[in-house]
Amino acid sequence: MPKLRLSWRLGISLVLGGMTWGALALGDTKLPHSRILDNIIEAALLPALVIAGIFYPEGVHTGRGVPYFGYVLLGFCILFYTMVWFVILSWLNRRGRDLDAKRSDSVTTR
Repeated sequence: MPKLRLSWRLGISLVLGGMTWGALALGDTKLPHSRILDNIIEAALLPALVIAGIFYPEGVHTGRGVPYFGYVLLGFCILFYTMVWFVILSWLNRRGRDLDAKRSDSVTTR
């Protein structure tokens, strides 16, 4: 994985972002109820909730409510975790290239 191209990193991070959201959704619906689990899931969804709140502000001015807020939250949750995974994969890619460079330098100096 040291020379993972940008398009592959984007695709893999999109899949991993969707899987992260799926794990959160499954944990929320299938695991037994506990306060600790609720706090963990709420903390994991907080960045997407803050971003979605920009597009659907809260309060009485929303009229009948926000009918598509769930879809917006889903999209921003997947987008947020896609960016997180992209940063992680980019860091691993750079780290792999640095390790390969160090290995090749140590081989040539011997």
